[in-house]
Amino acid sequence: MKDSLQTQVAVVSQTMMDIKADVFEIKVKLDSKYVTKEEFDPVKKLVYGVVGLILTTVFGALLALVLLRGNV
Repeated sequence: MKDSLQTQVAVVSQTMMDIKADVFEIKVKLDSKYVTKEEFDPVKKLVYGVVGLILTTVFGALLALVLLRGNV
């Protein structure tokens, strides 16, 4: 029974060390490879603004085309 308990403690200890290494690896990846929400927000606003401007221009041109064809 004593050997079994020591074996279980060793297995749990090794598992905890593996989990600790995995958490450290995840932290390193998060810090180096990914951007935070605060860093991405200005880029998102800029892209949405440009896309909105392009779509407004396209729909305005189509509307103008329809209105001009109707008057001719």
